[in-house]
Amino acid sequence: MARIPTENELNDLYSVKKQSLSEIGEILGFKQHKIIYWMDKYGIKRRSQSDSVYIKLNPLGDPYKIKNTLSLQEERLKSLALGIYWGEGNKTTSHAVRVTNSDPGVIRNFIYFLRTICSVKEEKIKYYLQTFKDNNIAKAKIYWSKELNVDPILIRTCTPIHSMGKGTYKNISMNGVMTVAFFNMHLKKYIMNELRKMGMK
Repeated sequence: MARIPTENELNDLYSVKKQSLSEIGEILGFKQHKIIYWMDKYGIKRRSQSDSVYIKLNPLGDPYKIKNTLSLQEERLKSLALGIYWGEGNKTTSHAVRVTNSDPGVIRNFIYFLRTICSVKEEKIKYYLQTFKDNNIAKAKIYWSKELNVDPILIRTCTPIHSMGKGTYKNISMNGVMTVAFFNMHLKKYIMNELRKMGMK
C-alpha cells in the first residue's frame, strides 16, 4: 500500500519550499490529483494561479526588499515618491510600477526610492524614452543618460510621435519624456496600499 504523505510534509514542500503541485507529485511519487486530494483533506490552502506564476518567475523570492526602519530623510523620500506615483504613476495594471515625466528630477527621485527604500536591483529597473518627431533621438538619449546617470544603452526608445504642443510645452519636451519602470505585482500592491493609507484612492 502506498505511503500517505503527512500534513507537515506537504506543508513544507508547498508553503515553505514553494514547490508546485506537479513537483511535489514527482518528489513523493504521486499523481497530481492525489496531492490535491491530500492537501484538501489537510486543509492546506492552495495558491491562486497568479501567485503560482509569480513564484515561477521569482524562484528566489521577491526581487526587492522594503526597508522597514526609515530615517527622517528616508520618510520624506518615501512620501515624495508616493506623491510622485499618485500624480504620474501607472495605476491601471496589477504588475507595472511605472512613472512617466519630462522632468529629470521627478524621475531621479522615484528611482532613488526604488533603489534605497525598496532595494530594487539595478538590472531590474527599465528605462523607456518617448521622443517626438522634432526631437534629436541621439541627443535625447545622451541627455537622459547624463541626468539619470545610466548607460545610454539601457534606455530603450519608442517610435517618435507628433509633438503635442507649442511654446513652453515644446521646450519642455525637447528631450522627450522618460518612463522608469519595475515590473512586479507585489511591489505594485505595496505602493497602492501605501497610497490608500494616505487617503489617496
